[in-house]
Amino acid sequence: MTDVTVQIVPKAPSSGNTQQGQTERIFGEPNSLKDNATPLYLQLQSLIQQAIDNGPLERGSALPAEREIAQYMKVSRVTVKRAISELVTEGLLVQRQGAGTFVAERMVHKLDRLNSFSEVIESVDKHPDSLWIERGIGLANKDEQARLQLPSGAEVVRMFRVRMADDTPVALEYAVVPRKYLDTPFDVTGSLYEALGRAGSRPVKAIQKLRAVALEESHADYLNIEAGIPVIVMERRGLLDDNTPVEYSRSHFLGDTFEFVAEV
Repeated sequence: MTDVTVQIVPKAPSSGNTQQGQTERIFGEPNSLKDNATPLYLQLQSLIQQAIDNGPLERGSALPAEREIAQYMKVSRVTVKRAISELVTEGLLVQRQGAGTFVAERMVHKLDRLNSFSEVIESVDKHPDSLWIERGIGLANKDEQARLQLPSGAEVVRMFRVRMADDTPVALEYAVVPRKYLDTPFDVTGSLYEALGRAGSRPVKAIQKLRAVALEESHADYLNIEAGIPVIVMERRGLLDDNTPVEYSRSHFLGDTFEFVAEV
């Protein structure tokens, strides 16, 4: 008689069961919403915030789809949409076109240190990269002459690019450098400050200004966000040790991705 060995392989859970398990870990039992005076969307917000604080939702992880949350919690999609939209406005969640809703990842930009974008991104163990929009050489206009203390007829190097963190667009950067400090924009393959450092002209201090603006549609497309969503604009004038301006930059940072911190 021949022995026969039969191997039984457990059936893998379906994606639907996996998704429902994630929803349950975030929201608990379907009847966890209380029948009281607190609006349902606020109760949903509270559950999402608790899930982020306590672990089921980690920074950068995706939320279940709005339809799935609505079905599981037995509420309308309008209620779910309102709960999520307000958390997006508060910067706790971020929505990416065609990808879904995610818990916002915060990158700390310390204002009391003169760091390049690449250094900020690398400090949180992410890979900085760029998508070039435009770069070239030209005569400084009146505004550039004033900001960089340049005479009429001076040449500048101009650079406009999308800044990436692990292949995700997180900022727009426009920078102008007097050509006497940077011969060509093609010397910049990554960090502008690294390129200036190689030329012996890295800024050692800066004047920085921050403000919030609504991003126009032509720029919003580069960051995969809707036009009108607020972003943080940082204007920086980088200076050499003798206060000579060597760089003027204007960067638009996603407000749900960056925190700006200054020690006083």
